[in-house]
Amino acid sequence: MKTVTLELDDTVYTLLEVLTRGESAPQDTVEGVIYELINHAQQGVYRPGAWERDWLCQAVGDYWIEHLEPGDPYGRPDSPMLQRPKKS
Repeated sequence: MKTVTLELDDTVYTLLEVLTRGESAPQDTVEGVIYELINHAQQGVYRPGAWERDWLCQAVGDYWIEHLEPGDPYGRPDSPMLQRPKKS
């Protein structure tokens, strides 16, 4: 498992904290919001037809799609058509 450490300035933290408020907030901490965003981003990478793919392409561009190949990144057999990083 890899570890990523983030340092957020007070303004960025406060802006993300808004996403933790209200009855329908999916997460109640900024850390939870970041994990939620990561989850949606990784789904956008491996699921070609997912709404997250369009969202991800809009956020960072689509240059990365050429670095994928057919296959389940989690190694599950008999799963629907998914994509994984190309093997080097």
